[in-house]
Amino acid sequence: MSKTISEVKEQTYWGAVGRKLRHDKLAVAAIFLLTFMVSISIGASWIGNELLGFDPTAINLRYRNKPPTWLAEAWPQFQQFTRTCQTHGLFGCEWSLWQNIVTTTLDGIPTCFRAELGQCHWLGTDQAGRDVLTRAIYGGRISLRIGIYVASISMTLGVLMGLISGYYAATLIDDIINAIIQALGSIPLLFLLIILSRIFQPGPEGLAFMLGIFGWMGVSRLIRGQIFSIREREYIIASRALGASVWQIMFRHMFPNVASIVIVVGVFNVAGAIIAEAGLSYLGVGIGPPWPSWGNMMQGSLGNFTDAPWLVITPGGFIFLTTLSIYLIGDGLRDALDPWVKE
Repeated sequence: MSKTISEVKEQTYWGAVGRKLRHDKLAVAAIFLLTFMVSISIGASWIGNELLGFDPTAINLRYRNKPPTWLAEAWPQFQQFTRTCQTHGLFGCEWSLWQNIVTTTLDGIPTCFRAELGQCHWLGTDQAGRDVLTRAIYGGRISLRIGIYVASISMTLGVLMGLISGYYAATLIDDIINAIIQALGSIPLLFLLIILSRIFQPGPEGLAFMLGIFGWMGVSRLIRGQIFSIREREYIIASRALGASVWQIMFRHMFPNVASIVIVVGVFNVAGAIIAEAGLSYLGVGIGPPWPSWGNMMQGSLGNFTDAPWLVITPGGFIFLTTLSIYLIGDGLRDALDPWVKE
């Protein structure tokens, strides 16, 4: 009996969170995927120089819109296949061409492994002859940086305003904050961002500031509701009776109760900011050339999808994988931080 009691270990709340998160296979896989995406973005200079042999801004018009090197011989055959489908419909496609397409593609892959540095375009080139894979890896630096900046700004403002509004609920301070939220929420955000981007021509930090400064209202509402429900609990009343200041009560006693919500919402905000940047850059009012982001890479592919689909698929794939991993991590954190959810 004594042995059984001695083997019982105390488990903290955050220890239980880590244990549940480790048992969530999807969340663990998403963490590895996001780590990989962040790692290649951080090491973009080394990958571009030492592994691929390309500069993301180097222009070579002789190689504009070239297919991936390993697909060079198979690409004309694939275009022939698509033309038969466009002419005769789905049932009139020459499916027999696929045998040659697959064989030629498989034969072309080893050429990239044997090629010298700077001689293989793994994902083709764009309309200026720049290597698409190199630009996509460099683009992750800007897109991920904007996502982190936006989440930091919006979460800081949202949490601060939510704490103040919830603590002073049904008072003049709460009314003023709600009036600001209502005023900002009534503005057509997309049109405002387009106008501001055209006027100021912001860089990554400027664009992140604009997205963050107009993206905190939802967080504030969420935090306000949570704080409003706990501000009259016994430990809060006891803290007031002991002479604790308002800021001590808000940040020492109230904030830890909503920290799990803040973490989850912050993770989701990173993915939302990446998609927002991609949308604005796609419209031509986000990050401008020559430096790449995933959004302006897609904007530069307008009108080329039929002739060069890799210009859309590559940045779209990077956005999809990054945001998918972030959403899966956020979903795993939401379950792990909920004490009522079992493993």
